[in-house]
Amino acid sequence: MPSFQRHLILLSAFILISLNEVHAVYDRLPLKSLEYSDTKIIRVREEIKYNLQISVSNLDQKDLVHLRFLVYKVGPKDTFFKIMARTGMDLDTLSSVNELASPQDIYPGMELLIPNMRGVYDSEEHSSDESGRKKVAARFRISPKFLYYDDLRKSWFVPGRGLPKEEKNFFYGLVFSDPLAEEGRVSSKFGRRKDPFTKKDTFHGGIDLAAEEGTPVYASADGEVSFSGTRGGYGSLIVLKHGLGYETKYGHLSKLLVSPGTKVKKGQLIGEVGMSGRATGFHLHFEVLRNSLRQRPIFKGHV
Repeated sequence: MPSFQRHLILLSAFILISLNEVHAVYDRLPLKSLEYSDTKIIRVREEIKYNLQISVSNLDQKDLVHLRFLVYKVGPKDTFFKIMARTGMDLDTLSSVNELASPQDIYPGMELLIPNMRGVYDSEEHSSDESGRKKVAARFRISPKFLYYDDLRKSWFVPGRGLPKEEKNFFYGLVFSDPLAEEGRVSSKFGRRKDPFTKKDTFHGGIDLAAEEGTPVYASADGEVSFSGTRGGYGSLIVLKHGLGYETKYGHLSKLLVSPGTKVKKGQLIGEVGMSGRATGFHLHFEVLRNSLRQRPIFKGHV
């Protein structure tokens, strides 16, 4: 018997275990264990294999097992790559479905969505009509019949396809470089910390790089200046817009050397270190954001 048929028969057996377990796309079923013996792990891995065969074989969408999700709460010893391997996911799917900017973005208690098929969300087209479907299909070189429109995310899910190379580079921290070109030291990390002014436990949405006054500040990646001026606690601030919804912020500067609308290259001089705004010493406050959400900055020498 061909392997493809064996997968179909095995998958049918799992579906027939209980008709009550066949759910619509927006159902969220809890996944409590990553053990290979767990029945939900077995089932989702089989469905992923089967759906992948269907999508690459260009058969009819009705042959796919309908898109659904499991919800897994990250444990204290879990890593991105462990979860990926145990569930049968790949990097592209797990990061795209959960809108992760890097492998370090997961944390204990976080709830991750585990779909029953590999694929990614399209980040460009948000229209749910036939025109939108055709645009996504052309971009990913896939038949339009395979696409799912997710009303919750207002985005198309593309089965069996992966992230563009540029987005993978962002995910692995290959796009951004040290904005001080290794002339600073990390004085405050990303995450929870004691506020230097109030002494209360607060969230720090970037990293602080201590350096001497006037130390050159460079663009961490190619982009366009969207803001250059004074903004609250940031003091003198520069904001750069990059591709795929990414932004970088450079705060507490002593000099602003670029203007809004200016296109800059990675490594281009844009300002100088200072202590303007809410600062206790000379340093650069550096942030990376994706779709307005702060991400852990990752670049060579700092993970």
